[in-house]
Amino acid sequence: MRSPLLALFVCVNVMLVGCSSKSITEAADLVFQGGAVFTSDPENPTASAVAIRGDRIVYVGNESGVASFIGDNTRQITIGDGLLISGFMDSHTHVFNGSFSDVGVNLSLADTREKLQSALEAIRDANPGNGPIYARGWQNHLFPKTGPLARELDTIFGDRVVILGSVDGHSRWFSSRALREGGVDAGYPDPQPGISFFERDPLSNEPLGTGREKAGQHIQAAFVPGDKMAYERRFSDWLPRAAAAGLTGVFDAWAGAPTEQDAYAIWQALGESGELTLRIFGSVREVDSADVIASRFKAFSETYASAMVRPEAIKLAADGVPEGHTAFLLTPYVDSTNEDFGQPMISKADLTANITTYFSHNIPVHIHAIGGAAVRMSLDAIEAARNETGNQAVRATIAHMDFVHPDDIPRFAALNVTAQTSIQWAARDPSYFNIGSFVGMDKVENAYPVRSIMQSGANQSFGADWPASAYLSTYKPLELIEAAVTRRLPGELAMPVRNADQAVSVGEAIIAMTRNTAIQVGELDTLGSISVGKLADMVLLESNLFDIPADNIHSTTITMTVVNGDIVHGQ
Repeated sequence: MRSPLLALFVCVNVMLVGCSSKSITEAADLVFQGGAVFTSDPENPTASAVAIRGDRIVYVGNESGVASFIGDNTRQITIGDGLLISGFMDSHTHVFNGSFSDVGVNLSLADTREKLQSALEAIRDANPGNGPIYARGWQNHLFPKTGPLARELDTIFGDRVVILGSVDGHSRWFSSRALREGGVDAGYPDPQPGISFFERDPLSNEPLGTGREKAGQHIQAAFVPGDKMAYERRFSDWLPRAAAAGLTGVFDAWAGAPTEQDAYAIWQALGESGELTLRIFGSVREVDSADVIASRFKAFSETYASAMVRPEAIKLAADGVPEGHTAFLLTPYVDSTNEDFGQPMISKADLTANITTYFSHNIPVHIHAIGGAAVRMSLDAIEAARNETGNQAVRATIAHMDFVHPDDIPRFAALNVTAQTSIQWAARDPSYFNIGSFVGMDKVENAYPVRSIMQSGANQSFGADWPASAYLSTYKPLELIEAAVTRRLPGELAMPVRNADQAVSVGEAIIAMTRNTAIQVGELDTLGSISVGKLADMVLLESNLFDIPADNIHSTTITMTVVNGDIVHGQ
């Protein structure tokens, strides 16, 4: 028989154990509350409080629910009139190319010949002597179809090597000295006639000064080699600006610092030292046979993958750009006297075979395709590769896709393909009329059908392609968000709207640069929304984007940026 005292002890002990297991919550390190939270989570789209412990989100809800997560050492931040969102993830950019050229004079801002003249003179004056000059950003719309001339640079710089990249990254402008040093004359063969070529005098065949795509790449390599330390320094200097813009992750579509291996080594070193404040999902360029590239991708994954860096996809190119008449179109260029549709960078058979190889190794692909024929060819190749390998789940992305035929829109969802768009191009800026004069104004007006793609059920992501662009060169997500909503350049209220039927809502635009990019890079389980259990990457905006005029979105201040639960911008 048990004694009454022992029975009472057991009862009290059980009650105490029950209490302790029921109500004690481990305190959070950081709590946001007292304002609007847009989560990018379709199951729980809004909230008013979020708690972070370590590098994870541990609570999403309201103020009363978050109270139990607040301890003596919890930092509490009031959202107020602002907006807390998931960290911006750019779905297609070039961080080394961008940061390396993000110094000095920005040629992309020179949108008239007078401004360009002044910008070039400023570059000359800032670089006295006879050394080579390199810059990028000149606007295609300032020049005729054949591009700028070498003699124009000679007039400003004299007998000096000058190499200037275009804003879209697909053309180079050379001085006469640069062409001469590179051995480019009337007898010099184009790398790929009709695809990578020098613009030439029709009578003498002498180069005029503009190289398209890979033409003149050897000249740039000889005179603008760069070095790993310079790339690392400029990338490191740019990281605080990226954080101030709200960037917490990017897919880098073509990295070289100056080599691809150097780029990954820099990311790896900065990640190990704790200095990398931006998640990097990298690419491996298709510059060799598919088998070699697949092996390289696997080797890079084994060598460089970490918490902050991971090779994500093979980067392929189906075509070029309309400015150089290298985009592959479904209808002929309207300014050509012959039936010129442009040419693909790779045959459909080779594209299909290569993607099949990658899918057989479960390696994702990311394909540059701007013209409607290039988009269709890419979809055809992906469809054939999925059928051949039976791999329906491996990720595939078609990037830019300026011109998409209506018949091809449903195929993105059907084939499990992400549609990636540099949405700041979808404005009636000067490039609109320039490209329209090449491909036809009806075609350029109906470019970037992002709303139709979203409505079809496909995954649509946004990314800047920085520093490349049709006109506006930017790495700032809020400028893309505004352009997606207004279909105008940021802050340009007087600019006519471009194809208003394809404008998206503020929420849809945010999701395209958060959740949808996470889907693109295969990280939806860990990133892309403010959801319990996910990594704590988020951005606090000074104003609520849902409450302000759309034309003010681009100028909204990023109050704080958080990566892995650490504040990397703001106090």
